Amino acid sequence: MTWTPGLQEQVRTLRTAGVTYSKISEFLNLNANSVKSWCRRNNVEPDINAVRADDPEGVWCRSCGTVLTPGRRAKFCSEACRRSWWHAHSELINRRAFYTFTCAHCGGEFEAYGNSTRRYCTHSCYIQHRFGTRGGRR
Repeated sequence: MTWTPGLQEQVRTLRTAGVTYSKISEFLNLNANSVKSWCRRNNVEPDINAVRADDPEGVWCRSCGTVLTPGRRAKFCSEACRRSWWHAHSELINRRAFYTFTCAHCGGEFEAYGNSTRRYCTHSCYIQHRFGTRGGRR
């Protein structure tokens, strides 16, 4: 295994923040004993004044790995990083608020997110059903 400078900095940041060897190894996909050995060889100890962080989340950005501002419980360094990470991990999005309906006008099935009372699949179906036109006056 090669300890690149970026990996070393991440391990150093996490360990200084009080994250355990096993949590660091899980987060970085490393062997826990390798993390422990590297930290001991390089005299990396948890900061006594640091709040104990058993979860590496909040120590650096999930997307780009930039160290986050201490004391602020954040997952991403910027809105752009947040969007790119969620775009790449769309399978983790909580999709419990999807509802399936049948359109009152055309009879087609459609899904709506976050609205359990929809009746029409599109605005044009609503206009046609409600007013009997295609959006213009009769």
